Amino acid sequence: MAFNLFSKPKKKVNRPKPKPVKKVIKPKKAIKPAKKAAIKTVSKPVKRAEPKTVKKVVSVSKSIKMPIIEKMADDKAYEMAKSSKLPVVKTIFLKSEKDLPLLKSVGFPCMMKVSGTKIIHKSEVGGIIKVNTPEEAEEAFKKLIKIKFAEKVLAQEFKEGIELIVGAKSDSHFGCVVSVGLGGIYVEVFKDVKFRICPITPADAEAMVKELSGYEILAGARGKKPINFNLLYDILVRVGNFAMKNGIKEMDINPLICDDKNCYIADLRIIK
Repeated sequence: MAFNLFSKPKKKVNRPKPKPVKKVIKPKKAIKPAKKAAIKTVSKPVKRAEPKTVKKVVSVSKSIKMPIIEKMADDKAYEMAKSSKLPVVKTIFLKSEKDLPLLKSVGFPCMMKVSGTKIIHKSEVGGIIKVNTPEEAEEAFKKLIKIKFAEKVLAQEFKEGIELIVGAKSDSHFGCVVSVGLGGIYVEVFKDVKFRICPITPADAEAMVKELSGYEILAGARGKKPINFNLLYDILVRVGNFAMKNGIKEMDINPLICDDKNCYIADLRIIK
C-alpha cells in the first residue's frame, strides 16, 4: 500500500467532552390497584309466602278424674277376718235410724264410723265419732250417713290399750309382705314400721316387733304392763297367711289395740 508522504496532517478537532449525566432516580409511584368494576346486581324482589293464619283451637279443659279405689265392703271384710280367727272387736252395721236400738249389744261408750266401699280413710272424711249415750248415737248416725259415698254406719265396742298398725301387701318383687308398727299418736312421731316376706313364723314375728324403736313402750314403759306379745306374734302370722291364701292386694289393720291380756282389731281395710 502506498503512503502519500507529502499530505498535510489533519487538524485535531477539539470536541467538547460530554457532561456527565446525573441519573435522577425518580421515586416509583405507588401502583394503585385497579379498581374493580362495580358489579351491578339486580335484586329481584323475593316473593315470601304469606304466613298462614293459624287457627287457635281452644280445647275445653276437662277435669281429669282419678280412678276411685274401691275396697271390700266392711261387713264382708270383717266376716272374712272372723272366719280366719282374727280377733275383730264386736261390730254391728246400721243401715238406718231404725237399727239404732241394736247398739245395746255393743254398749256405751262405743265408736261409730262411716262405712262405704269408696271411703278408704274414715278419719280423713270426719267419719269416726265416739258416743256415750243413745242421744249422741242418733246425732252421730245422722252426721255419718250424710258423708259422701256413705253406705252404712258401723258401731264397735270401745277398747283401750296401745295402738299398733298391722298390714299385708302384695309386692311385685317380693310377693306378699307383712308389716307391723306403732299406731295412734306414735305413727307420726316414730314412722317406725318393720317388714317381713311371707310366710312368717312366730320367731320372725318376734324379731320384727323387737326391731321397733318403740319396743320399750310395748314392753311396759313407766310401770305399765307389757302387752300380750305371744298373741301379737300369732296375729302377725295369721295376717300373713290370710293375705296369701285370699290373694289380698292390700290389707290394713289400723288400729290393732293391745293390752296385757288381748289384742283387738278395731278397724280393717281390705283391697282385693
